[in-house]
Amino acid sequence: MEEKRFNSGKAWLVVLIAILAQVTFAIGLMKVPANMMLIMTGFGVDPVAAGNLMNFNGIVALIIALPAGIIMQKFGARNVLIGALAITICGNLLGVLAGTDNFGLLLASRAVEGFGYGMQVVTAPQLISEWFPAQLRGLPNGISSIWFGIGQLVILNVATMLPGVQEGVWLGSWWFTIICMAVLLVLVILFVKSPPAAENQLELEERPAGQKVSIVSGLASPTTWLILFVFFLFGYVNSAFGSYYPTYLQQDFGMDMGAANGMTSIATIAMLVSGFVGGFILNKVKVTKRPVYLLILSVLVGIMGLAMFNLPSADVLVPFLILFGFILQLFPGCAYSVAPEAAASPETVPTTMGVLGIGQNFAGVFGTLITSLFMVNMGNSWQAATIPNGIFMVLGVVCAAIMIPLMKKQYEKFKIAD
Repeated sequence: MEEKRFNSGKAWLVVLIAILAQVTFAIGLMKVPANMMLIMTGFGVDPVAAGNLMNFNGIVALIIALPAGIIMQKFGARNVLIGALAITICGNLLGVLAGTDNFGLLLASRAVEGFGYGMQVVTAPQLISEWFPAQLRGLPNGISSIWFGIGQLVILNVATMLPGVQEGVWLGSWWFTIICMAVLLVLVILFVKSPPAAENQLELEERPAGQKVSIVSGLASPTTWLILFVFFLFGYVNSAFGSYYPTYLQQDFGMDMGAANGMTSIATIAMLVSGFVGGFILNKVKVTKRPVYLLILSVLVGIMGLAMFNLPSADVLVPFLILFGFILQLFPGCAYSVAPEAAASPETVPTTMGVLGIGQNFAGVFGTLITSLFMVNMGNSWQAATIPNGIFMVLGVVCAAIMIPLMKKQYEKFKIAD
């Protein structure tokens, strides 16, 4: 076997640019919640219609998520990322053309953006796996996990400062996204590539010989599907919060756009801190005890979901949002650490990870849609919008509890013991 070589300088340059590219996709996705009140007022639409700007993006991203992996296997992560950036830039330009009077074209532009968003999700993890040996992937994966939070934080605080906002026009956020993506597109073309064979850590890994395992066999594990439903709870709460919290603060607490976006970003900052802290916590939790930790986090995320639209006064907003963001961000790291052993076999781990991603994308679509439907159809009440959260909390917690004895058998099969 050829001796492994690792070029840390090149590896970090490639991966950090790929992560920054992901940040621009988060900026593009979350520019709608950052401007939702302006969009609702400008087009004269309710939260259900405005929420479709998120749903159209999410549905297309969900459809393209699995094919994106196949495309990447053929063309490489670099080319997929370049294509995703180019497509999403086109989608944003289409949104600019929609202007302030063509809501149908704006919806179509979000669907185009969804193609790029769905394609790019798989690129940074793939590049990390190619450039970093297994024992050194923890830190870059940890940094990569907070790309969405960084993008959300940026757009929530920049949106109010962009040209046109004072006149009620939101298109500055679309131009800001285009500029950010164009810069990263150039950087990706110039600096991002897969490593040569002598440095490609995936190609240099020793894998056990054996027959190829089909996708169908990878879907045979009950724990794979249980963890999907557990992850659905997190994705639902996260989607409802990300899509509508600035609007909730403006409507129920009378905040202006800047104050609401700034207040929401407190949770995002807490998420960024939690992403790093959560890694250290996981290192202290024994591998075989992580399903119990996942159950505890499921309960806590469910409670946060029930509380987020039911706050009694503005006085509790800051402490609640710090707690909300910190707890919420602990969840995905734990779920992704449990997922590999939830697979039917070591060879089907990628399939389990893919199923987990599908669950998150489904939750993203339903979190936006169902929240807005309950809110509008129950007297424009944000409190009523949390009713589904209770239902999904029960589903997630029950599935997390069922997983504990089943995962014990999985750990025995994987020969993992503490």
